[in-house]
Amino acid sequence: MRILKQWYILVAFVAILGISLGFIVPTLSSRYVHATDHAKGTATTPIQHVVVIMLENHSLDTMFGRFPGVNGATLPRASDPFTSDIDHSGPAEVAAVDGGKMDEFPLQGQVQYNQSDIPTFWSYAQQFGLGDNFFSSMESSSTPNHMSMVAGQTGGVDVTIGTPGCQSISTSILHSKNEAGNEYWGYPCYNINSLPHLLDINGLSWKYYAVTTSWDPPLLIKNISQSPNNIHSETQFIRDVKAGHLADVSWVTPGGGDPSGHPPAQMGGGENFVAQQINAVMQSQYWNNTAIFLTWDEFGGQYDHVAPPHVDGVGLGVRVPLIVISPYAKHGYISHAQSEFSSFIKFIEEDYNLPNLGARDALPQTGDLMDYFNFSQTPQPPFILSQINYQQMLKVPSYGAANNVQAALNPIIGGSNTKYQYDVIYEPRDIPTVHNVTIDGVNHPMSPISVTHGSGTIYQYTTTLPVGTHSFTFTFTDSSGTVTLPANGVPFPGPEVHPFTVAGYNAHPNISLPGTSVTYSVKYQSPTSTAPTLAELDIDGVPHALKANGTNYQKGVTYTYTTSSLSIGIHYFRYRFNDGSGVAIYEGLEKPIVTPIVLTNSGVSPTSGTASTVFTFQTTYSETNGAAPSQAILYVDNVAHPLKYVSGSYSTGALFQVKTTLPTGNHSFGFVFTDSLSSWVDPYAPALYAGPNVGANAAPVPSGTLIIPSHDQNPDVMNTGDGDGD
Repeated sequence: MRILKQWYILVAFVAILGISLGFIVPTLSSRYVHATDHAKGTATTPIQHVVVIMLENHSLDTMFGRFPGVNGATLPRASDPFTSDIDHSGPAEVAAVDGGKMDEFPLQGQVQYNQSDIPTFWSYAQQFGLGDNFFSSMESSSTPNHMSMVAGQTGGVDVTIGTPGCQSISTSILHSKNEAGNEYWGYPCYNINSLPHLLDINGLSWKYYAVTTSWDPPLLIKNISQSPNNIHSETQFIRDVKAGHLADVSWVTPGGGDPSGHPPAQMGGGENFVAQQINAVMQSQYWNNTAIFLTWDEFGGQYDHVAPPHVDGVGLGVRVPLIVISPYAKHGYISHAQSEFSSFIKFIEEDYNLPNLGARDALPQTGDLMDYFNFSQTPQPPFILSQINYQQMLKVPSYGAANNVQAALNPIIGGSNTKYQYDVIYEPRDIPTVHNVTIDGVNHPMSPISVTHGSGTIYQYTTTLPVGTHSFTFTFTDSSGTVTLPANGVPFPGPEVHPFTVAGYNAHPNISLPGTSVTYSVKYQSPTSTAPTLAELDIDGVPHALKANGTNYQKGVTYTYTTSSLSIGIHYFRYRFNDGSGVAIYEGLEKPIVTPIVLTNSGVSPTSGTASTVFTFQTTYSETNGAAPSQAILYVDNVAHPLKYVSGSYSTGALFQVKTTLPTGNHSFGFVFTDSLSSWVDPYAPALYAGPNVGANAAPVPSGTLIIPSHDQNPDVMNTGDGDGD
């Protein structure tokens, strides 16, 4: 820091001397563009520290569609918070984009905030730079986009789920896509290059701050998976800044809940988290030479009107906000240059004169973000923002709260006989004097239920409602005062009540080989025995007419569609019905999984015994091309046992076995098979089969009993609808 200041003084002195002698000294901005004049690993601009802050799940139109000068769409105002999370998995995003038509976004996500809803974010955008042509890297969920932020690629991962990455048990596999867009399943440890590794070998420091494994890509990259620079503390970044230990490059991610902004969290939590991190930098010795990039990892199921460009088979994804904050950021600037998360890598490579990774950062269409800066301008002073005093008495339940309690309202669409369940979490420990849900202006007292969530208590109310579109709020009063949720005065939307009901969504089989006949089915019921004028199934954005199996609509008619042409991968589907009163869309459904390998009839016999008992483990392997497996492994307690082929056809079913004794104790097992395309496990990750139990008095284990290892629930796939639960 001291050396840099002295160098600036020297440049200024020489510039003055040059003018007095009648010659021109190159300006700082022209000097900095010549990166080749600098040794690798040294800054070529005044920026000596880069901080990337990544929040969760908001599209550009949702956040800044009304911002002056931005290429945005105007949508209805969003409630703060949302009623629930929205399906934003990879298959859901592909369907929403619909080949660039941008016409299959969930209705819940077709809303947006205004300036008063997000004052902190809006202030940063007004003061510094905002991008309106900035895209998520991958047409997928959180983890793939976090990977792109550090590696310019995903390594293949195309799903978000809490996993210890390279430390995962051997039966872990993740849904994956290669650069061409071909889908497969593979172990979550990737031997790829990354910016952190590039920084290491060029003598530059880095730290990645993450406490949520879903947003922690270093865990999945082989050569940095155990790096001490991967910091698992939500508060360590600020402590490092204050202690003078800011790395050359820092990635900062919040914990889950309010600080992440992950719906259905209130926006104030994310705004306060961001302001805390940025204020720390602005109030430190580092402000004068730092660039902060603030972004959101993907669209969160929310609408955006701009079709993402096709860079390769996996991206780009839907637009997300980018705010560039720095003393050298142009004031009030709006960038229209195409860029994405790999642009952070490209900026850092250019700033420090580093080679590229040969991934997205090497593509000419990947912007370098340099247009946000003017390195010749008078540096902007610190822009300190205060914390928002947002209410924390009431919260919308999210995943993990309780069984069938994961939203403010469930379901969000149904019929006049449907039971609608309203839930809210009351955080204080005392008993509120008022605990109402107000539906269409009518107050209804809610009751506490025995299931709690953290330190809070879940309050619930269940009712039927007449046909129409409804809205609701929660109002609670205790000794601290009265709080109404949503906090921004915009009532929660829903439910949408139709004269008919649609239930029992299913796709069978749920796991199949390509070419297998898959039947989608759903039951339509009309109390007035009115036939639907529209009965449609959309698979991956493509509509298909459903076939009625009967005419007694009052009792209920099952509608089906059968296909054998589904490609390898996970498929997103939704139903659309109309009886003439309006279209009802039932969305957020992902079935089946079509895989090149299927394992069936897996198990162990016997399921209990002694240390001298010979246990027979077996499974039946089928492969789409009739190819032999390149690997066939049984894992017992994560210890590998090669399986032997016994009999049968690889295309229609080949039996594999291993016979072994086991030590005393209760065991668990799973099978892993690999062909030239993909891997597959049974049971499907992250589960294991329980058994056998070994000991003098060991109890038998019911066949097919599953053990679910401790893991983060996938925050990017909704478990909505009235399906069969598998």
